[in-house]
Amino acid sequence: MRRKENRLKRFLLIAASAAAISLLGGCGLGSGAKRQELRLSGIEKLDAGDYEGAIADLEEALSLGKGKVGQMELDILKYRAEAEGKIGDYSAAAHTYGILMEVDGEKTEYIELRCMLNIRAGNTDQAMEDYKKLYQAYKEAGTDSKAPEDGENQAEDMSRDQEAQLTKLIKEIGKTLKSGGKESEALAFYEQAESDGLADSQIYNQMGLCYLERGEYIKAGQIFEKGINAPDKTAAADLAFNRAVALEYQRDYAGALKAFESYVSQYGPDEKAEHEISFLKTR
Repeated sequence: MRRKENRLKRFLLIAASAAAISLLGGCGLGSGAKRQELRLSGIEKLDAGDYEGAIADLEEALSLGKGKVGQMELDILKYRAEAEGKIGDYSAAAHTYGILMEVDGEKTEYIELRCMLNIRAGNTDQAMEDYKKLYQAYKEAGTDSKAPEDGENQAEDMSRDQEAQLTKLIKEIGKTLKSGGKESEALAFYEQAESDGLADSQIYNQMGLCYLERGEYIKAGQIFEKGINAPDKTAAADLAFNRAVALEYQRDYAGALKAFESYVSQYGPDEKAEHEISFLKTR
């Protein structure tokens, strides 16, 4: 629904702007009118899924600005970044957000988006640099003097938003580090998140899997247990299954059998779990 609403808003904006251009077309607007025409064309193509065409139009619109950066240029850069991301050129989109940061300041929105785009591009080092900026801002906000009473709720909402965004980035960066063969770095990253109170059930699950692959089965089981007891239950099923696996790897076959049976009882029949149960009954 939100996507449809966004498209409707863009359509109305394009229609209104196109009408304005039509009315003013004979007034000698020159490159300004051409830039606006290209910008609108780029937005239309972006909404239609023609991302290459959108980028081409938006690039041309930027070139007509002759290096000047005003509100229109910022708007065009944001649409270009969106098109670059949609086409899968995450490095290019991250670069565009870098330009936005240079000309419009290091706004949290830009840093978060560039961080996520660099993660998707596999540029882990660059993503980590942006994450550190966000993390530092979060820590500094936490050590600021208490907000006035009438601003406490707003400060709490902001803190929760920051925590949610950091947790999201932690999960993505950790996965990228692990898939890139940097398991120890991923594990250290998760442990820091836990220390900071930013670990949710999914992070505990990812952390436990790291320990499991390292052969530290007791530690893995302890981490899975922590995840099961985490306030959110997003990864509850995965954690319960993986905890049972950790017990089996520890050769606690009776404990593993009980854990797998509990898993099936709580989450329903599962081919892998049933296979493990059959195997464990023979031990």
